[in-house]
Amino acid sequence: MRLRAMDAGVAEARSGFADAFYDYLRSYAPLAALLHDEDAVSRLKAAHDRYFAELTEGEYGFDYVQRRLKVGLVHAQIGLEPKWYVGAFRKYLADMLPALWDQTGGERDRFLAACDSLLKVVVFDLCLTLDTYIHADKRSIALRDRAIESSVNGVFIADASCADYPLIYVNPAFERILGFAPGSALGRACICRDGVPGEVCNGYTDICQAISRGTEGYTVLNLERENGAQQSVELFLAPVENESGDVTHFIGVLNDVTARTHAEKRLIHQASHDALTGLPNRNLLNDRITHAIARSRGRLTAVMFLDLDRFKLVNDSYGHAVGDALIREVANRVSACLRAGDTVARLGGDEFVVLLEDLASIEDAARLAAKLRDRLSESVRIGSLELPLSASIGVALAPRDGRDPEMLLKNADIAMYRAKERGRNNYCFYGPEMDHHARRRLTVESELRRALAGGELEAHYQPQVDLATGALTGAEALVRWRHPERCLLLPGEFIAVAEETGLIVPLGEQVLRAACRQSTRWREAGRPDLKVAVNLSGHQFRQHDLVEQVCDILAETGAHAAQLELEITESVAMADADGSVATLAGLRRQGIALAIDDFGTGYSSLSYLKRFPIDTLKIDRSFIQGIPADGDDTAIVQAIIAMARSLRLSLLAEGVETPAQREFLVAQGCRSGQGFLFGRAMPAEDFHHIIARAAAAG
Repeated sequence: MRLRAMDAGVAEARSGFADAFYDYLRSYAPLAALLHDEDAVSRLKAAHDRYFAELTEGEYGFDYVQRRLKVGLVHAQIGLEPKWYVGAFRKYLADMLPALWDQTGGERDRFLAACDSLLKVVVFDLCLTLDTYIHADKRSIALRDRAIESSVNGVFIADASCADYPLIYVNPAFERILGFAPGSALGRACICRDGVPGEVCNGYTDICQAISRGTEGYTVLNLERENGAQQSVELFLAPVENESGDVTHFIGVLNDVTARTHAEKRLIHQASHDALTGLPNRNLLNDRITHAIARSRGRLTAVMFLDLDRFKLVNDSYGHAVGDALIREVANRVSACLRAGDTVARLGGDEFVVLLEDLASIEDAARLAAKLRDRLSESVRIGSLELPLSASIGVALAPRDGRDPEMLLKNADIAMYRAKERGRNNYCFYGPEMDHHARRRLTVESELRRALAGGELEAHYQPQVDLATGALTGAEALVRWRHPERCLLLPGEFIAVAEETGLIVPLGEQVLRAACRQSTRWREAGRPDLKVAVNLSGHQFRQHDLVEQVCDILAETGAHAAQLELEITESVAMADADGSVATLAGLRRQGIALAIDDFGTGYSSLSYLKRFPIDTLKIDRSFIQGIPADGDDTAIVQAIIAMARSLRLSLLAEGVETPAQREFLVAQGCRSGQGFLFGRAMPAEDFHHIIARAAAAG
């Protein structure tokens, strides 16, 4: 009743003090943000008018209470702090009291009674609203607590007022990540205090410096758990300040990044190491060469380029699984020969590089090169296979032969090729003159490709005769290169390059096709009995479809298989004896004659020789040159002739140059031969004259 009476008198004066009240509120930045325009002020005024109308009605039931609680929720949601809400209430009531005094006529008892009634309801309303604030804060705090407790990240709070920053709170994830029993971490020194400030120690330095500065910090700590397992932990740390700006606590978040760290290390290792052998790859090797040169201090640094001899034959014959096993064994052998500080890297395929630092002299490099050569010349057993092994090694020295990885590797590679040219299974130091040789080899390769495409290669034919009668029995097709600038080139000037680059395959195919075409012409000219012999390179012989290729060329040229003889060296045949048997049998089924060339110079197995479906053994010219004067050569030739006779194989002697050699061979029972005594290799047109003379003599 008092409030209703009060409201009737105060309502008229309310607009006067209310305007000043709202101007006052807008002078405070936190409240001005909520009362940013006149519309917002008008809405607040209307809300206050409705409130005081309810306040003085005298009905304070359930609905009234719900509306007051709702006011508190709205204020909490918009971010109005309780102190501003209470302060505004106080200011409004203080501004209203003079109007209330006037309304009560200045009567003290009436004024105090009205104030008492007003304050009873207002304080009740304030309590309801503040209770809403408190419950909202409790719910928010409880939600944050549950979130922290449920987090998969370790969270901790450390007390910065104590020397060891003891832990005063940790969540379950912290205990799980670091392996603490529940509750056992509290009171322990903070994880970030395990390091010593100023020392580089396992990732702690950065975080310790952040603590000393009172700033945020980040690091990755490498820890060892009680079971000895290594663990990587990512740590974020931030200071907590009081109202005075002093750091009172540190809050930290940590994550177990062990799996990620291991994955990153694997990626880094994969980027810098060879997957098959685990050795450094080219990227890491270049880096190590650079550092080795930088710290050489006047001592020598050696780079050795190793290339396995005839490794492709292993892959082609036995498959990549055997080839990979061989590569791993080579990696182990080379590593075992080196000092602790040396490096062996694999560049790919069968290429390895050895880096030697701190050498006193060239002789030190030579001794290790010889050691590697000897160790790599020992055969390798892989399963049931016994594989021959050898390597060619090129050596370049810094600073003499280069001052950067690119130059040293290039020069070592050049030296390695020179070692191969000198017979393989050898080592060779780089010399400046090798640059010219290397450029010459590249020039030959480029020109040879042009020659293959332009028809500059041609077949010449050397007569094969009956040694007793001199009758022409056949011809061997030998390749010649009619160079546009250098005239006629013999095979010694380009065959090695052809073999190294793989050009020997199309080259051999061209010679075979030319020989078959010429055989057809001779048959049509009335010499169906004349055989044409063609050498097959190791690359050609190892092609899986060789038999089909030969049959296609016979069909294309119209040549008869009976007039073709294919020759392979014994070293090629024995490199994959079982595969050779199968290939030779396939050729034999087509009616093609087969011969073993350069017999006596390789490592024949008589048991395999018996299995080979061959027709002829060709005695190498190196044995023929010494007969009959040289006792050793004479004995070897006699042994070969006797063996061929027992195996019922035909014989042909290469390199017969003197009548004495011819007479000796005839006396020993060798019926066929070829060599300068009977004619050099010549173009088909010139060979045609020999055929004509033979026909006239017959």
